[in-house]
Amino acid sequence: MTRPLVRAVFAVLVVATVAAFFATQQLKGEFPLVIRFATKPAHFSPNGDAYRDTTDVGFDLSEPASLSFMVVDSEGNEVRRIVRERRLAGDAKHRFRWDGRDDDGNLVEDGTYRMRVVRRDESRVIDSTKEITVDRRPPRVTLLSVEPSVVATGLPGETPSVRLRYRGPANRAPVVRVFRTDDGKPHIVRRFRGGPHRTAVWDGQVSSGPQRTEPAPEGDYAFTVAVRDRAGNVTEAPRPVPRAAVARAGTGVSVRRFTLRGPLSAVTAGAFAHLEVGPVDRSFDWVVSRLGDPKAVLHGGRVAGRFRIRIPSETRTGVYLVRVRAGKQRAVWPLAVAGLPPKRARGRARPLVVLPALTWQGLNRVDDDADGFEDRLPFARAVRLDRPFAGGGLPPRFDDEVSPLLRWLDRERLAYDLTTDLALARREGPALGNAPGVAFAGTELWLPEQLMERLRDYVADGGRVAAFGADSFRRTIELSDDSARNASRPRGENAFGEHTQLLRTSPAPLTVFEDGLGLFEGVSSFVGEFTVFEASRRLPTGARRITAAGRDANQPAFLALGLGGGIVLRTGTPQWARELEEAALSLELPQVTKRIWRMLSAGGSA
Repeated sequence: MTRPLVRAVFAVLVVATVAAFFATQQLKGEFPLVIRFATKPAHFSPNGDAYRDTTDVGFDLSEPASLSFMVVDSEGNEVRRIVRERRLAGDAKHRFRWDGRDDDGNLVEDGTYRMRVVRRDESRVIDSTKEITVDRRPPRVTLLSVEPSVVATGLPGETPSVRLRYRGPANRAPVVRVFRTDDGKPHIVRRFRGGPHRTAVWDGQVSSGPQRTEPAPEGDYAFTVAVRDRAGNVTEAPRPVPRAAVARAGTGVSVRRFTLRGPLSAVTAGAFAHLEVGPVDRSFDWVVSRLGDPKAVLHGGRVAGRFRIRIPSETRTGVYLVRVRAGKQRAVWPLAVAGLPPKRARGRARPLVVLPALTWQGLNRVDDDADGFEDRLPFARAVRLDRPFAGGGLPPRFDDEVSPLLRWLDRERLAYDLTTDLALARREGPALGNAPGVAFAGTELWLPEQLMERLRDYVADGGRVAAFGADSFRRTIELSDDSARNASRPRGENAFGEHTQLLRTSPAPLTVFEDGLGLFEGVSSFVGEFTVFEASRRLPTGARRITAAGRDANQPAFLALGLGGGIVLRTGTPQWARELEEAALSLELPQVTKRIWRMLSAGGSA
């Protein structure tokens, strides 16, 4: 190559380089085409719940341009083209709605996405650094605690404040729903907004109309809390509708305005009975009267919750009602007293009356573990034995089965000793072996297996047992210091080996079929009128049928059996005591019951 040609080529290269430099500098000085990318919200959940199902995406242009706009995945692959080769105005914001679907109309997978602008006439591709998150996975939310577990509402000076804590995404205003659970299926009684820091506070109010509230009535309450994550996914915990099967202890609350609890064993005359008023400390008056007699035998007043009553040493054996009052609030407790028999019965052997305290607490509709649902057998694994009775009232079945029998015994001046099944199981108070006969005053749904064995031994050794109830001695329970737990299913046979079945019928009397004990001697062959019968399906091995009455001679309800050296008698209906009290114009039932009592007494041939 000649020297002039080399010089010419070199000159061209220099000029091209200088031109490229100035062109580059000019481009660097130009304002960028896309000023910024935008997305709102940056996290969304296209799950069809009408909340954050879409997001607004777009960009701001500095000048008019023909371009395409698309969403790409984390690998840079296009998933949705939103704008295709369209000329858009400059110095303007351009926003578009993305529903989380790809070009084929399918929902994209959860993950991170970005935006891309393509200007083909300049072969320019501009990717955003701003991310879009698609997230359809609901958050994990757990209701941790509700405190306190018992509150009083509607009382002067009481302003309940129930604090809920949950674990999950923090929301400024989580939605809390309050369910009442003790009066049918759980149903919503209040909605309200919680606060930040994963908490909410219930003021003890329930809805009473549009924009109106009132103090929550007595009952059990459960809660759910609904929380959304950043993408808008919502989770309501523990479930959309609370269920006892999955409820967690410590996540419910009971509303109780006035409660009273006391001993479930008989208190010896001359000793103290310890009781407690709740759920809040307050001034109250108390009065003690014998069951069936409104006359007060003791009375007083207290300020705090716990108090004790000294039972006078001359108090007669029986059930006494401890009534407490604070303003308009009332509560009552049945207090069994092991005292003195009537003067004419002193020195004589007396039947031992057993109160079904374990059944009372087993059927008591009270929430023990603060999960928002009542704990009662056989549905709960355990029930506490020191709890007040629901509503401040008397125990379940007390008015129908126990009270009528005891009031009748007092009116007829029939002497007895008194205990409870709980005291018998714990070997407290009167013992089985010292009683000529034992009367169970009401249905005994649950007893410890060891006590059932002792009852069998008692009968085999010549003892006499009468059951004034039905469906008894078929279920076992385990006792601990403060609870009864692990209730069994009903067995096919009761503790004495008899198979029975509970039947409900139209009103009918007991027809007497045989009477080896003479219990029905001189009375009509048709006794009482009942709608519930416990029919005998099969007798225990080696048993001797002595007396029988019912609707069917082959399957009698009222039944007296000889077992070993003793006798087991079932009245065959839980309605016996009620009919006994109402038999004012008929002497049949009272006369039969007196003869049963003589059978249970010392030397007790009927």
